[in-house]
Amino acid sequence: MADQLEIKIIQGKGNFNGGYCILEDEPVIVLNKNKPIEQRIKKLAEIFSKLDVSNFSVKPIVREMIDIERASTLF
Repeated sequence: MADQLEIKIIQGKGNFNGGYCILEDEPVIVLNKNKPIEQRIKKLAEIFSKLDVSNFSVKPIVREMIDIERASTLF
């Protein structure tokens, strides 16, 4: 999805949580390699839940994770 949305994913190590930002006019997702894979996947689902990904075909488990994150941010 990131490729289709033209969002670059950067993985680095450091004391940060990661997230979505615009860097030099380009959208970027930054993930912390020091975090467990589960947290990095959750961070991706959180970010994609805030973007319009409704027209993308993804595996049901991916869609479910995005929907769960979207629902959790409504409250």
